[in-house]
Formats: sequence, C-alpha cells, structure tokens
Amino acid sequence: MLTNDVEVSNKARKWSTQARENAPWYQHEEVGYNYRMSNVVAGVIRGQYGYLEEHIAQKKAIYERYREGFKDLPVRMNPIVADTEPNYWLSAMVIDKAYMCRQVRDDTTALYVSEKGKTCPTEILETLARYNAEGRPIWKPMHMQPMYRMHEFVTREGSGRCRTNAYIAGGCVDVGADIFDRGLCLPSDNKMTPEEPAGVIEIVRSCFG
Repeated sequence: MLTNDVEVSNKARKWSTQARENAPWYQHEEVGYNYRMSNVVAGVIRGQYGYLEEHIAQKKAIYERYREGFKDLPVRMNPIVADTEPNYWLSAMVIDKAYMCRQVRDDTTALYVSEKGKTCPTEILETLARYNAEGRPIWKPMHMQPMYRMHEFVTREGSGRCRTNAYIAGGCVDVGADIFDRGLCLPSDNKMTPEEPAGVIEIVRSCFG
C-alpha cells in the first residue's frame, strides 16, 4: 500500500500484524490479520524441518525439568494427555487457587498485592523480567477480548454470558478466564542451557517465599 497519510499507514500496519493492543497479553479491540510471513521467513522455517525431532526432544527436556522442579509447589504444569504425542512447544503452569495472591487486571495493565506464601502470574512474570528471563501470560480467551466479550459463548455446561474474569456467571463455569487469571507460560526456548531452567525454577520458588 502506498500512502502519504501517517495515520492511515499506522492503522494498516496494525491491522496487518494481528491488530494487537499495547498490553502484556494478546489484547484485541479490532479484527486483525497476520501477513508477516515472507518467503524468506518461510524458507527458514522449511530449513528447520530436518531438526524437528531434535527440537521436540529439547523442549521436552525443559518441560521435564520444570515439572520436577515444581513438584512440591502448589502449581500444575500443562498436562500431558494419555495416548498423545505433544510437541512441548510451551511449558505453562497454573497456580492453585488457594495460593494466589490478590491480582486485578484491566484491558492493558495488572496490579497485585504480594503475600507471604502466595504469588500470582503478574508477580512471577515481573520477577522473571528483572532477571532478563521472558515469560508470558497464558493466552487471553477470545470471549474476553473487548470486541467479543459481550457476546455469548459455549461452555462445557452449554451457552452462557460470562463477563471478564468471572469464574461463574449466569450458571456457566468460565474455565478459560480462570486459566488466564492463574496461569503463565515459562521460558521455553529450545536453546536454553540446563542451568537456565534451574534458574527459572529458583525465581518461581522465591515468589512463594
């Protein structure tokens, strides 16, 4: 697209790169697309196919280190379902409800109150960032996005109209909102050394102190 209008240019660039808002999680107020995969990027990805099994093994090792390191903490790693072969793309965890410190989020920011023996995703992610380790929030469910959150959606009990961060509303159980509220994605790059997940484990453990 050719234009001499900066505002139009910025809007087109935003729409063509997911229309993501400035928030720690994926936040969308408008419909967007993703046109960023060039032929060069596609070629790089194609060249990695030969190392796929090796990369999965590296990712699995990271997941297993986290699972072992957190086994005595009140958290749950993303489960491995029986008779499946996961790719271990991300190692994610969810904090048990009883050990969640107080945390509130609006559309773009989050606040929490630190409590002894408890923590929350925001505290853990901020602590990781201080050590230059990148974690991420769990994906924000589509029905919580500003452009969709007033619409009905299907739950395991049927349809319902749950509002943002509501676990129970109108008779439906909002599992997605609960996981978003209590969960986070841990650093999972397959280039991590064995010592780096150990460092992440110590950081997470310190947040429960």
